[in-house]
Amino acid sequence: MKWRWNIAWRMGTGFGVFILAVAILLVVTRMNLSESSALGQEIDEVLVPSLGALEQLDQTLADSRVCINHWLTRQSRAEDEEKVLLRHIVDRKLPQQMATLKAMDGAWTPAASAHVDTLRQEVDRLRVLYGYIMELLPDFRSYDNPAKVMEAERYAVDGGELESFTSAVQQRLYTLTEAQNESLRQHTTQMDELGNQLAMVAGRVAWFVLILGIVLGVVVTRSIVQPVKELKRALYHMGRGVLPPGDVRVTPDEIGDMALAVNRLSQGLARTQKFSQEVGGGAFNTPYEPLSDDDALGKALLQMRSSLARNERELEGKVQQRTEELAQEKAKVENVLGDLQDSINYALRIQQAILPSDQERREVLSESAVFYQPRDVVSGDFYWFKAVGSRRMFSAIDCTGHGVPGAFLSLVGHNALDRVTKVYTEPHKVLDHLNTHVLALLRKDVQTVASIPDDLVRDLALSVEGVGPAGGRDIGGQDGMDLGMAAVNWETMMLEYAGANNPLYVVRRGELQELKPNKFAICSFEPNTKNYDVQKFPLESGDTLFLATDGFVDQFGGPHGKKFMRRRFRELLVETASLPVMEHEAHLKHQFEAWRGEEEQVDDVLVVSVRVP
Repeated sequence: MKWRWNIAWRMGTGFGVFILAVAILLVVTRMNLSESSALGQEIDEVLVPSLGALEQLDQTLADSRVCINHWLTRQSRAEDEEKVLLRHIVDRKLPQQMATLKAMDGAWTPAASAHVDTLRQEVDRLRVLYGYIMELLPDFRSYDNPAKVMEAERYAVDGGELESFTSAVQQRLYTLTEAQNESLRQHTTQMDELGNQLAMVAGRVAWFVLILGIVLGVVVTRSIVQPVKELKRALYHMGRGVLPPGDVRVTPDEIGDMALAVNRLSQGLARTQKFSQEVGGGAFNTPYEPLSDDDALGKALLQMRSSLARNERELEGKVQQRTEELAQEKAKVENVLGDLQDSINYALRIQQAILPSDQERREVLSESAVFYQPRDVVSGDFYWFKAVGSRRMFSAIDCTGHGVPGAFLSLVGHNALDRVTKVYTEPHKVLDHLNTHVLALLRKDVQTVASIPDDLVRDLALSVEGVGPAGGRDIGGQDGMDLGMAAVNWETMMLEYAGANNPLYVVRRGELQELKPNKFAICSFEPNTKNYDVQKFPLESGDTLFLATDGFVDQFGGPHGKKFMRRRFRELLVETASLPVMEHEAHLKHQFEAWRGEEEQVDDVLVVSVRVP
C-alpha cells in the first residue's frame, strides 16, 4: 500500500512537536519550583518564625521596662496590676521566649547561634536585677524605708546597671534581627531570580507553541476542519429531524469516507420521511422498500402502516361509542348538580328566614350593626336579637362546622334560643337551659327521623353515644356551640353577660375592656354538672359593645400569611368604635378583605356591634 500523508500523520506530527515543547517547559518549571519551594520553606519555617520570636522578645522587654519603672516610682501593693505583670514576665514569659529562640537556633548560622547564647546570658542578668529590685520593694510598706528605696533607685539612674543591661539586650536583639532580615532578603532575591528565569523560558516556549499552533491551525482548517463542519452541519439537521439542503462534499481521505456514508443516510431518510408523511395522511397503500435486509427501521415502518390501518378502523367505532356514553354521563351529572344547587339555595332561604332583618334588629337595638360573611353559601354562624320588656338581648352564635352541616345545627340552636327565652331572660340562665334543650333535641333519634347521612353527622362533630330503640343512633353534643349572650336594661343602664368561649368587648373612650367567658361550649357537658356565670357591667352613654365568633381572628392573611389573632382584633375593635355605627359593617369588611388578600376564607365570620345611646 502506498504511504500517504493522511490526517493521522499530520495531526500526530504536530501534536508530537507540541508535546515535546511542553515537556521541556515542565522539566524547567519543576526544577525552578523545587528550588523556589525549598527557599520558601526555609522562609516560612525558619526566618519568619525567628523574626516573630525576636519581635515578641523585644516587645516583652519594653513592657518589662515600663513595669519596673512603675515599680520604682509608684508606691503600690503587691497585687498591683503592673507588679503582677512584671512578675509574670520575669518568672515565665522571658524564660519561655528564650527557650523558643534556643529551639530555633539549630537552623541558624553559627554566628547567629552565638548571639543567641550571649542574649540568653544578658537576659538572665536583667532578670536577676529585676528580681533584686522586686525583693527590695515587695509590698506597700516597703516604700516607707528610704534606704531600700534609694538602693533600688540607684540601679535605675541614667547610666546605671538597669539601663546598661537593657541596652545590651536591645543591641543584641537588633543585631540578630538585622542578620535574619538580611537572610530573608537574600532568599527573596533568589526566589525572584528563579521566577524571572522561569518566565523567560516559559515565554520562549510560548512563542514557539504559538507559531506552531498557527501553522497547525492553517493546515488543520484546510484539510480537516472545513469538511468536518460540513459533516456537522448535515448531522445537526438530521438530528433535528430536518434533511440537509444538499450532499456533503466528498474528499479523498477518511473524512471523505464519512461524508459518503452521511450522503447515503440522508437519501435513505428522505425516502423514509416521504413514506411516513403519506402513511400519516391516511395513504396506507403507499409503496416502500427498506434500505437493506438489515433495515430494522424500514421494517418497523411497514409494520406500523399495517397496525395504523387496523387501529383506525377500531378507533372509529370506539370513539362513537364513548361519545354516546359521555353524553349520557354528562346529563346525569348536570341533573345531580342542579338538584344539589337547588338544595343549597333552599337551605340559604331557610337560614335567611331565621336571621332578623335590619328593621327587626333596629327595633330591638336602634344603634347596632352586623358584619356577617359566611365561608360557603350557608353558614354555621348566626346572630340573634330579642326585646323583652326593658331588656334588649342580643347574641353572636358559632355552631360547629360550616356550610350545610353548620347551617343545620344553626337551625337547631335558633329554635332552642327562641323557646328558652320565652321563660328565661338572664344570660347565664339562658345558656344553662340552652345547653339542656339542645342536648335533648340532639339526643333524639335525629338521624333516623330526618334521614341524615353518616358523613353529615360526622361533619356536625356530634358524638354517637348508642343505638336508639328504633335502630337509629342517639346523637350527643360535643362542642356544639360557642356564643356570647348580652342583655341590656335601658332603665338601669346595666349590662348582663354570659359567654360560652366567646368574650364580650366594651370600648369606652378609646379603652377596651374584655368580659371573659366560661371555657366550655354548649353541648359539651351534662345538664346540672356545670353552670354559666353572669357578669354585670354598668354602662355609660357612648359605650360600644362587640360580640364576635372566632372566624375573624383565625383568618390567615397579611404579608406573611399568618392568623389575624386576638391582639390585632382588639385593636381593630377600638378603631371601629370611634366610627359611627352605620359605618361599622363596611369598615370591618374592608379590614377583613385587606387582611385576607388572596388567601381562602377559613371559617364563617360574624361581628355584632351595639352603641349605647
